[in-house]
Amino acid sequence: MTPLRILHVIPAVAPRYGGPSAAIVPMCEALNALGGVTADVATTDVDGAGAYDASQWPARNTPLRLFPVSRRTGARWAHSAPLARWLDGHVRSYDVVHVHSAWLHSTYAACRAARRHRVPVVYRPCGTLSPYTWARNRLMKAAYWVGFERSNVRSAAAFHCTSDDEAAELRLYRGLKAPVVVQPLGVAPDAWTAPTRGAALRERCGLPADGPPVVLFLSRMHPKKGVTDLLLPAFARLTRSATLVIAGGADGSAPDYLNEIARTIERLGLTARVRVLGPVRSPDRWELFDGAAVLALPSHQENFGLVVAESMARGVPVVVSDQVQIAPHVVAAKAGAVVPRDVDALAAALDALLEHPAGRAATGTRGREYARAVFDWAAVAARLRDLYRTLTK
Repeated sequence: MTPLRILHVIPAVAPRYGGPSAAIVPMCEALNALGGVTADVATTDVDGAGAYDASQWPARNTPLRLFPVSRRTGARWAHSAPLARWLDGHVRSYDVVHVHSAWLHSTYAACRAARRHRVPVVYRPCGTLSPYTWARNRLMKAAYWVGFERSNVRSAAAFHCTSDDEAAELRLYRGLKAPVVVQPLGVAPDAWTAPTRGAALRERCGLPADGPPVVLFLSRMHPKKGVTDLLLPAFARLTRSATLVIAGGADGSAPDYLNEIARTIERLGLTARVRVLGPVRSPDRWELFDGAAVLALPSHQENFGLVVAESMARGVPVVVSDQVQIAPHVVAAKAGAVVPRDVDALAAALDALLEHPAGRAATGTRGREYARAVFDWAAVAARLRDLYRTLTK
């Protein structure tokens, strides 16, 4: 049987763009290792020429096609005429196109070319069609929806959601006839093989080896992550001694948020108890988990929360808000706590885990066992291959 050829189209693959960009590499590597399917990736240099190039692409077996973004029109919606031309000329050589994210030119260009050449599209919203996202720049999104995105959504052959909550949000849209498939993301294989380096985080932050436990926040810096309005105020109310480590790069859509975090730390008198690390190289993130007692992610909206799955894989308990849509897995695994977006509730959950080291270790072990069983990329790839096959019969 001739392998199915799958083209994944995503606006950016640089690590600073968070979950979708982090997931595309292990997703496609797992597909290419599976057999019966091959996966390529097409994307843009949305940060500008030289900011990200093929030499930084970590995949060994997944071809990357990187196209320039227009410096005049591309900054806002990653417009790339070269990508559009290439798609129109080459999409017919693929059996399925799998698009990631909405509201950007890469998805529009891929869906338009696929419609023109009758290639089925798997549409993965990545949380961008959620009510939370709609509430930001609503008028602009309404106009874009009518002009572009509605036709993309309505012409999709299937939808790939990573949580039941994301699927429920998607089903609110009128005129959707395609099936909605819920398939969680996996955890990169090196989560299981990278050596444990529990002291590295403390060394990096200049913390004493016998110092208080570390609460870790690891994500891109965006207001929806709840750092300034939830995490920092909750940390200020802890009754247990702890250090908070905030790690992650700035989000291009919220360039001042790092400054807001710094101002909030100072206002709450937390300067001595908080460390801000900035961007973390992908291979280095495991040592951050290894040095942490708890991971906190109190986001206002998160369509999955890959960092939570990674934390579970490294045996670190998690505290997440009920808007982080991986939350049902946290509950099922008994891997931590799910709390409302409330400062007192968040502080209480963190205190409870910090107070009992033995219970914290047992919680981490349960999370690791669950993650190994559920967040395995080989199994995820097999289910995606089954989806692709149903669309090409």
